[in-house]
Amino acid sequence: LLAYQVDRRIRGHKIYESIYYIPVVLSMAVIGVIWRFMLGPTGLVQVLLGYPGIEDAIPIFGNYDINTYVILSIASWRHIGYIMLLYLAGLKSVDPSLREAAAIDGATEWQSFRKVVLPAMKPVNVIIIVITVIESLRAFDLVYILYGTSTGWPILGMLVFQNIYGQSASMLGAAYAVILLILSITPIVFYLRTVFREDQ
Repeated sequence: LLAYQVDRRIRGHKIYESIYYIPVVLSMAVIGVIWRFMLGPTGLVQVLLGYPGIEDAIPIFGNYDINTYVILSIASWRHIGYIMLLYLAGLKSVDPSLREAAAIDGATEWQSFRKVVLPAMKPVNVIIIVITVIESLRAFDLVYILYGTSTGWPILGMLVFQNIYGQSASMLGAAYAVILLILSITPIVFYLRTVFREDQ
């Protein structure tokens, strides 16, 4: 929806594009450091929530109940610009005559978007799904910088790290790494099969 609004060239759309894309050029490690300061007891988030100071601060770090929401929010903020650019490219590739024909037939703007534009963007949707799955499997650096190894999160990247390095090193880490590799390859194979099937 953000890409659709920008594609309509609303007022200030160039500024919105730049703002959304800024987090994409930063590495996940840098983003993790930035958000660690912002989520700290004296950080900006605590001030905005009305709990400034070490004694009154909400215990975000080590709180397993909100770890998931914090990571998902930060990861979404980081990737929204990249996803939006992919959708923008897809929207610009849609034949304008399709929208014009839908408008002539009496379709509203929402109906034109849902019935004409979205089906025409199926290849872009497939690419975005593949990228999202792969990026979710790579969720290690952000989690590690924010919470270390004591997150309570059974993500594969963390399991690989915990079982390969340190005193708990074992072959279990290699097994987790193989599983991570297989899960990373699977969406790529799915995408290639979809592309080849459409070409045939």
